Parts: sequence; structure tokens; C-alpha cells
Amino acid sequence: MTKTNITLWPMTLVLLLLFAMPSWTIAAEKIYPDGFSKVLETSTLSRTEQAEVNAKAVNAVSAGVPPEDVEVILSRAINRKTDAGTINRFLDTSMSTKKEGLPLGPVVDRIEQGLSKGVPPERIAAASERLAAKLAEARPLVDSLIRDGMTPKRSAEREEAIKSSARALEKSIPAEELKGMGTAVRDKRGSLPLFTGAVDTATYFAGSGMPAATASRLVRNAVDKGYSTRDLDSMVKHVDAEVKRGTRAEEAAAKMDRENMQNEPGMDRRDMRSGMMNNRGAGTGPGMGGHMR
Repeated sequence: MTKTNITLWPMTLVLLLLFAMPSWTIAAEKIYPDGFSKVLETSTLSRTEQAEVNAKAVNAVSAGVPPEDVEVILSRAINRKTDAGTINRFLDTSMSTKKEGLPLGPVVDRIEQGLSKGVPPERIAAASERLAAKLAEARPLVDSLIRDGMTPKRSAEREEAIKSSARALEKSIPAEELKGMGTAVRDKRGSLPLFTGAVDTATYFAGSGMPAATASRLVRNAVDKGYSTRDLDSMVKHVDAEVKRGTRAEEAAAKMDRENMQNEPGMDRRDMRSGMMNNRGAGTGPGMGGHMR
């Protein structure tokens, strides 16, 4: 080996190691050379607890949790005087979610927003753990639909379907009902975004007070009749308008059946004029509220 090659070899090795390191690890080392010790110094935790939480936070970043999310969680938890054990639960849940390849955004959002809103930390920890479990339950369900031919056109479509299915499971919509919606969409040669829209619609109805079984039936029947995502959104607006007038969500569903409003698709083109002229644009859409990354 020549002298030039001997000189270049260490530099080449360093470059290879840098390219092999995940971008978030490099960013964390630049922004947090001492881990998160400076953030933790402002807490009421003991030195031992600070060291333990700091090590856990560094491990979370190494696992792929964005360092800015870790810092937000730590800062807000410290402001709430959260104990070390609960902070570690936040970090463990975030870390395991990332390691398992599940959508991380909903979990860190729940932790960060819960701390911001003053929800008791123990409740936040339990809620984020439940959400992570629902994401894990939703993933094989969505992957089964993909294997059966509902191929996503964009990589984000699979993740959105998993998030929506997890939210539905949290609202006590059974996995079998979700599978039924998926089958209905597939039989109509529908797309994965249509399945996501159907699930979001059923979840919205369940969140409005409609029994999960009624919500699932209403949406599945709509999909069977060939409803589009826009048609499903119009159903949400209709129920929302009824609820705003004091009608219970279950009664709104029964009224929808009585008026035979699901005879054919294209509800959005009719603007659902009965009962909606004074509520145009008032619907909240099929989402569950809150930012879902």
C-alpha cells in the first residue's frame, strides 16, 4: 500500500461511518453533545434520576425518535413536575413504536399535546401506550388489504390507513367491522384512501355518540353503493348539521335511513339541501381532532 493510500484510508473510513449514521443521530450529536442534561438540570429530579432519564432520551434518539420531539416531551414533562418513572414511560413508548416500524407521529403528538393541555401525566402515559397497541393491531389489518390487491399508490397511504384504523379501534369499532369495510372497498375496486376515508367517517360517527355498530353499518352500506370519499364527507356534514340542531347522532343515522339518503352516490353534488342550507361548511370532517402526523 502506498503512502498516499495509507494517508487517505482513515479519512475514507470516517466518511463511510458518517454516511452510515442515521441523519437524526448526527443532528442529535450536533444539537445535544451532552445528551439532554441541560434540559434536565432545570427539573426537580435527583441527579440519579436525571442521569437515568438522559440515558433513556439519548437511546430514544438513537432508535429514531426525532431529537426535537424528545426535547419537547422532556421540557413539558419537567414543567409539569412529572416523575422520572412516567417520563421514562413516555420515552419507552415512543422508542418501541419507532423500533417496531409503526407510525410514530400519533404517539408523540398524544404525549406532547396531553402535557400541553394539563392532562395528568399518568393518564397520558396510559393513553399513549394504548394508542401504540392499537397501531400494532391495525398494521396487519391494513397489510392484509394491501396483500389482497388494495395497493397504495404512495407510501404515505399505508401509514394513513394504519393511523385511521388505530383511531377507529380506540373508539371501540371492532377489527371485524374494519375488515368488513375493507372488503366492501375492495369489492368495489376502491383505493386504500377510500378505505381510510370510510374508517375516518365511521370513527367520526362513533365519536359523535353513534353506537359503533350503527356507524360501521352506515358507512359499509354507503361503500357498497359506490360512495366516494367526497360522498362520505357529505354524510359527515349531514350528521354534524343534525347534531348541531340537537338531534342525537343515532337518531340522525336513523333519519338518514328513513329518508333513503343512501340510494345512490353523489350526495355531495346535491349538497344535501335538506337541513344543510344554514350549515354549509360547518362540518368538522371525518377527522378525530388534533394534529395527526
